Amino acid sequence: MHNADTRGLVYQHGRKFSPVRLGIRRSPHPGCLPSCSRQCFVCASMSNPFELAPDASAGFSAEIELDKAVTKLLPEGSTIKSAVGHGASLWTRSARIDIELADGTPKSYFIKVAPGPNGISMLRGEFHSATDMQAVLPDFSPKPIGWGVFESNEDLAFFLQFYHDMDNEIPDMDKMTKMLANFHLKSSKTFERLTAGRRPQGKRFGYHVSTHNGKLAQNNSWTSTWEEYFTQNMKTMLDHDLKKGGERPQAIEELLTPLFEKVIPRLLRPMEMDGRTVTPCLLHGDLWYGNASTDKHSNLPIVFDACCFWGHNECKPSIRVGIHINLFWILTILASDEIRTMRTNTVQGFGKAQKDAYLQHYPPAHPVEDFEARNALYHLYDFHNRAQCRRSNYSSSRSQLHDCALFPENPKYRQT
Repeated sequence: MHNADTRGLVYQHGRKFSPVRLGIRRSPHPGCLPSCSRQCFVCASMSNPFELAPDASAGFSAEIELDKAVTKLLPEGSTIKSAVGHGASLWTRSARIDIELADGTPKSYFIKVAPGPNGISMLRGEFHSATDMQAVLPDFSPKPIGWGVFESNEDLAFFLQFYHDMDNEIPDMDKMTKMLANFHLKSSKTFERLTAGRRPQGKRFGYHVSTHNGKLAQNNSWTSTWEEYFTQNMKTMLDHDLKKGGERPQAIEELLTPLFEKVIPRLLRPMEMDGRTVTPCLLHGDLWYGNASTDKHSNLPIVFDACCFWGHNECKPSIRVGIHINLFWILTILASDEIRTMRTNTVQGFGKAQKDAYLQHYPPAHPVEDFEARNALYHLYDFHNRAQCRRSNYSSSRSQLHDCALFPENPKYRQT
């Protein structure tokens, strides 16, 4: 999604600017090369394109002009008071919109903008994800308003949702554990209703639109069994691995055949044998510390930036906290999504007690004796799903592996 073409990304009073002309604040991304000097497009993209550096603010307004496709989704009779860049993301541009309703009541919205076919697919998937999450547990995520493409530039997609004032801190883990388990349980009971008309008969795992983990599309093709879905996604991530990093070490290649022919069937197939089934749950899909916070109004945990699919609740991305000293990047897994790697880590307050509390609300699937081994397998999936990176040392930080995929121009992430 990152390329040299920045057309249409930034508008101020109808005028279009590039990040360099706008004087955007730049901060080096985790995979940035020393030679970058904070000038590469990715570094520019990390800063909000609607935010001006202090030395460039003279003569420019921090206000942005909203496209008609966006204003049509705002309440009739409302007045736009401000629309200012807010937040930061590697893959999208974002802003806060403040309006006044016809009766004088203030209201705020949050908008994301992304370019190109990948951006359109990404924000469409996030809108559908947010809509389904709202249908399951409204207090757990911001309410979506709509999505679409700009009337002035059909190459730009947007996603509009209600704005929530958050404290920018990792949420209380006891509350988070309870809400996450409640969300999974409720979603399993609404599966038939939420997927009606969206999936082929007999298919139970997948999603009706493409969703993106970061900028990378997940393989959400519907499957009949959880083993099928997990396998197809592992293969998709390995394909990304080859495209991003080239040929893998022979030692890794030699492990792939037994992985698919023995390990995955041994650990996942028994859950769907002898009358047992895996109940599909709606998974957030990218539940890490940066996508979870506390709503200041409700004082409850709130999650966002979802890339959902229907899967096994013990699987898929997690809340990660802690600091990788060399990368200043989040490393330690706290809770998974979603509970995949709720191991005995106690960093930032999430450890065995929280994992056990989750399992009290949502017991592990049978065979229970395979629970820890399944966790290890799901953790391996996450290495690829968040990394898609060729490395000979797969015990390294999965966040570092993720950086390797997202920033393939930096060779340090491919060092063993």
